[in-house]
Amino acid sequence: MKKRTKRILLRLCGWLVFAAAIVAIVLSVKASKPNVYYGFIDKYLQRHAVDGLGEIKTVLDITDYFDPQTQIAHYAISDLQEGACEKITYDNTLFLINDGHFAPAESLSPLLETTALDGYGEVTMVSGAAESLRALLDAAEAACGKRFTVGASFIDGKQEEADVGDECYMTAYYHTSEHLSGTSVDLYIDGVTQKEYMTDVLAQWLMDHAWRYGFVIRYPFLEGEWTGVFFQPWHIRYVGALHAALLYDSGMPLEEYLQKHYLQEEAFYSVEWTRDGVTDTYLIFCQVPYEGTLFVPTTLADVSVSYDNTYGFYYVTGRYIGEVG
Repeated sequence: MKKRTKRILLRLCGWLVFAAAIVAIVLSVKASKPNVYYGFIDKYLQRHAVDGLGEIKTVLDITDYFDPQTQIAHYAISDLQEGACEKITYDNTLFLINDGHFAPAESLSPLLETTALDGYGEVTMVSGAAESLRALLDAAEAACGKRFTVGASFIDGKQEEADVGDECYMTAYYHTSEHLSGTSVDLYIDGVTQKEYMTDVLAQWLMDHAWRYGFVIRYPFLEGEWTGVFFQPWHIRYVGALHAALLYDSGMPLEEYLQKHYLQEEAFYSVEWTRDGVTDTYLIFCQVPYEGTLFVPTTLADVSVSYDNTYGFYYVTGRYIGEVG
């Protein structure tokens, strides 16, 4: 009996030592690498889900939405890129930019708007992004009692390339910066270093609520295999309300979302989203242009178009305003 009791006590002591070691490691990481600690907690111990958001479903019978009588509008891609189509927003918000995919080669100037944000300075971003950013900043201040500092938004790539001259490796770096696209912005916190960023209530609020305003944390924790960039919780990317909600809900970085999350050439997808008691149906489809034009059914509203530089088609996203079936 004494030997058995001794064995039990030894095992208990072993487990206690093991637990103490784990606690010590956790506390050490929290103290020395707080961004890593909070990134881990956010990724694995918090549930990220968007209430009222259904799964993306493949539309097998498109006639449920578009019967033969449905009117189709045709838009020249060149007109969309120049902002000449009032009912369609061309914003390139799903354009993939990383080490393997450079920033848009076509001129973005018609898509960019410079907006003054009270107390934050000016930002230059694609259509709709600045107003969404303003709403995000106001909500963050109301919730946390303090303000972000707005860092870089759009950077003129030609100017940056001219500055580095013949240093090709630097030029390549600039070509893979999302700040060349007008879709991203860095949000900093006064007096808080990048290492300590996630210890601040503002940063934690941003992780949980950026999607509500059409933004995502572009370089999530432990997703460097996909993005090629380490954890940057201060760098947010505008993708629009629906795609931000879907990305947040899935937990995927943009690379994985575009490659694996249903979005395939010539396919139609639907998703229902209930907000404030109102349910809307959204359609997403990937379209190959025909003679330089895209078609958009007139039963869609709030339509946005983004070029897909991974496969060469165009993402069309819109809210369905007809009756299904």
